[in-house]
Amino acid sequence: MLSHGLASTSSQASLLTTIRGSQTLARLNIRIGRRRYPLRPYHTDSVPVKPLRLSPGHYSLLPLVHYCNNLILPHTDWRSDAHHIVGSRTPEGDIYGEEPVAPFLISHSPQERPVGYVRPQVAAAIEDDHQKHFVSGSASPWDLRYTKDSPKRLKSVAFAEWVNEGGLYTRTMHMDRIVSDWQKKQMFKDVMTGWSDEPHPVYMHPPPRPHAIQDPVAFAIERVALPLFGLVNTGCFLTAYVRDPDSGRTMLWIPRRSMKKKVWPGKLDVTVGGGMGLGDSAMTTIIRESAEEALLDSDYVQEHIRPVGVLPFANRSPGNWILPGMYYLFDLPLPSDGSITPRINALDGEVEGFELLDVEIVLQYLLEGQFKSSSALAIIDFLLRHGFVTEETDPRYLDVCRLLKADINLPVAWRIHP
Repeated sequence: MLSHGLASTSSQASLLTTIRGSQTLARLNIRIGRRRYPLRPYHTDSVPVKPLRLSPGHYSLLPLVHYCNNLILPHTDWRSDAHHIVGSRTPEGDIYGEEPVAPFLISHSPQERPVGYVRPQVAAAIEDDHQKHFVSGSASPWDLRYTKDSPKRLKSVAFAEWVNEGGLYTRTMHMDRIVSDWQKKQMFKDVMTGWSDEPHPVYMHPPPRPHAIQDPVAFAIERVALPLFGLVNTGCFLTAYVRDPDSGRTMLWIPRRSMKKKVWPGKLDVTVGGGMGLGDSAMTTIIRESAEEALLDSDYVQEHIRPVGVLPFANRSPGNWILPGMYYLFDLPLPSDGSITPRINALDGEVEGFELLDVEIVLQYLLEGQFKSSSALAIIDFLLRHGFVTEETDPRYLDVCRLLKADINLPVAWRIHP
C-alpha cells in the first residue's frame, strides 16, 4: 500500500481508462441493452451551438463585467471606528473614486448587519433631521453612533428603539416622512427626479434560526430614493429569443430604450425588465411587465417562461450613488414563425423599438458598450448558459463566471419558513 493516498501504477492506468471511457460515452448516445437513449440537452428545443469568437480588439468579456459590476463595498465591521470606504472599479479591475460612507442598519444590536450605506451628504441631512427633533422636544427616529476620536464623526445610522418597536409600519412612516421632506426641499435633485409613487421593499437580514418568527420586510421606501441609503433594488429581467429549428441560428429580441428615460436613455436593453414592488413576486412582476412593455400575450408567457436564476448587480452610478441590485432572470423562447413577437406599447413609452438580432451582433454590441450595465450582465449570463461563450473563446472565462455574480453582502428577498 502506498502512503499519502497515492494509487499504484496499475490503479492509475485503470483510472485513466475509466476517464477516457467516460469521455467517449459523453460523445455518444448512451446504450442500455439494445436501445439508444440520446443525451438530453439543457433546453429541450436546443441544438448544439457554435461558440462565438470575440471581435478583434477584445480579448475577453472580463473588462465589461468589471465596468458593469463596478461597486466595491466596505468589508470593515460596522462597529469599528475605522473608516468605511466604498469605491468604483475600472474595466481593468483597478479601484478609484473612494469615499467614506456610514453603514445604515435597522438597529445597533450586536448581531445586526448593514442593509445599506449612506454618503456624507445624506448622513449630514439625517444628522440635521435628528437635531431638529431634539430642538423641538420630540423624540428622534434615529439612533446615531459616533467615533471616539476627536473630532468625532458619524460612524453608523439606525432607527431608534421606539421606531423598531413599531415595526414595519413605523419604520416605513418615518422613511416616507424624511424622503418626502427632502423632495419638497429639492434636495438631492440628481436622484430625486422621476418620483414613481412605487413603494419598494427593503429586507431584513434573515435570522440565524430558520424557525424564528420575523417579518422579512424591514420597511418600504419610494423607489427613486433607494440610492440615498444604498439599498438593494430588486427587479426582473426577461430575454426573449428565437431559435431556427433548421439552421440552429439564435436571435434575441433587443429593445432600444426611449430617449426620454431618466437613466440610460437610448441604450439597448433586455427584452423586458421591471422593478418588484411591495407584495409582488418575481413571476407576477415579469408577466405584468411583459404585457405592459412588450404587449406579449400573458397566457403564452406564463406557459413558456423559464426561470433561470438571479443576477446580483454591484452598481455605483456615474454620480457615485450606491445602487446595488438583485434581479430575477427569465428566458422566453418565441416561435420561429414570427407569430408572437414583442411590440411597442405607445402608451407605456418605455422603448423606441424592438429588433431581432443575431446573437453574434448582440455580442458585438455588448463589447461596444451599447447596452445599459445591468442588462449587459444579463445578456452575458444568457450567452454563458447557452454555450455561446466558453473557456475556448474567452481566456478569462472562469473570472467572467466568478465575477459576474459577485456577492453584494446586503439583504435580499426571503420568506419565512412554513
